Amino acid sequence: MSWAWTQTDVSFPAKGISGEKKEVTVSEMAPLEGTPFERLIMKDGHPLKAEDQRREDRKFEKALNQRENESASERETRIRKYESERAFIREIPDAYNFSLLGEENVDGRAAWLIQMAPRAGFMPTASHSALLEHFEGKLWIDQEDFQWIKADAQAIETVSIGWFVARIGPGAHFTFEQARVANGLWMPKRLTVAGMVRVLMVYGKSLNEEVVYSGYHQEKQLQAGTR
Repeated sequence: MSWAWTQTDVSFPAKGISGEKKEVTVSEMAPLEGTPFERLIMKDGHPLKAEDQRREDRKFEKALNQRENESASERETRIRKYESERAFIREIPDAYNFSLLGEENVDGRAAWLIQMAPRAGFMPTASHSALLEHFEGKLWIDQEDFQWIKADAQAIETVSIGWFVARIGPGAHFTFEQARVANGLWMPKRLTVAGMVRVLMVYGKSLNEEVVYSGYHQEKQLQAGTR
């Protein structure tokens, strides 16, 4: 048994740019041999067309076949890679200086409001941890579970992603919220991103996106033939 959920991704059109429209995709996220598998189920409020559904089914069957036939070391590498992409969160306490601003109520829960400022001399060790020094913001900590409920951050300087892949400009704003889904277990609730990104150092694009995570439940591993 592991956790499954529904993920709704909303991309809003950039202000002042004609021809763009709001796009909404809904996906099911379910455990598949140790890591989540994303399966698209809706676009812009409508179920997938038959061709798109067949494409999603083929992607699932391919992923299932690969994961069922991988060696123990390959499976360990895949799971380690998935976990390493989120390991930077564990380095947040080392990456920032914190100061207490007060207390607030968030979604009916008492929380401490904390100011976060980049700490000089921080030495990142996890993947993506180096990005932390380019952001500052606030953190809300649940007073009962000592888990963070909400993080609100903005880029204080240009952030490079990969080798000449993309750059996020100063002022880009990120908000990430978590919700308590079980005793002591907190899972993502909402992510919002707003700002300007320059792709391949040339193409500028405005980011205005919201991802909502909902419907958390425990589910058995997906099996072949599951639709």
